[in-house]
Amino acid sequence: MKLKKNKGLTQPKVSIITVGMNHISYLKELLNSVYVEFRPKVSFELIYVDNCSKDGSVSFVKENYPEVIVVENNQIKGFGENNNIGVAESTGKYIAIINPDIVLLKGSLDKLVEFAELNTDIGIFAPQLLNPDLSIQYSVRVFMSLKILFWRLITRGKDTSNNRIIREYLLKDLDTNKTQSVDWAIGAALLMTKLFYCELNGFDEDYFLYLEDEDLCYRSWKRKKPVLYFPDSKMIHNHFRSSSKLNKTSYFHFKSMILFFYKNGLFINSSKHLGF
Repeated sequence: MKLKKNKGLTQPKVSIITVGMNHISYLKELLNSVYVEFRPKVSFELIYVDNCSKDGSVSFVKENYPEVIVVENNQIKGFGENNNIGVAESTGKYIAIINPDIVLLKGSLDKLVEFAELNTDIGIFAPQLLNPDLSIQYSVRVFMSLKILFWRLITRGKDTSNNRIIREYLLKDLDTNKTQSVDWAIGAALLMTKLFYCELNGFDEDYFLYLEDEDLCYRSWKRKKPVLYFPDSKMIHNHFRSSSKLNKTSYFHFKSMILFFYKNGLFINSSKHLGF
């Protein structure tokens, strides 16, 4: 992945990459938090990659936030590929992957960047994600295993399950006030240097949807760059979960799981056992 050079303009510290597809209601909240309510003090640019929306998302962004760099797809692409497209257009030192269903809170991005500047040995930084009611969201997890996959299927992927294996997978007993390394964090909100993102070759585009975030974090650990949970930075994640019934998203999720095991082996070690 090539680094785009800034053509004589002041380089922003952070490039926020947001990918959307018919997410105008979420975009309104996100962009309001970024540009109006809790605008970061750190210099930034926001690159919005539109994945063939039909809900007026592009028109809304262009009319109300002309400073946003808009990239429009002419065909539907996967989550990872879309983020890679956005990063290819970026010029910042840091890449902030921010989904459209995220809402920044006061100082959330500034705190994340300030901490990253002081901890250059870390690969990926993950803020604490909150549900809309401000309760803690299970956004950091241990790596997938065949045992976890079995119990996720049995419990129909419900995070509310109190099964011991699922509790361990979702790190439900984690001290959420403590800054600490974790196996991986969901890709709704992640920060890393653009240089490191490019060293990882970005998201693996073989994944169309799901597990591309876990795969990215696994590759970060394999390069001896930890993934760090940083709860001082807090963001709201209006996480939309599909029905537990079998549907198209279930198909993509299962396909991505098979791909993850194919690429990384059937027995994935936790970061605590990778010898780093």
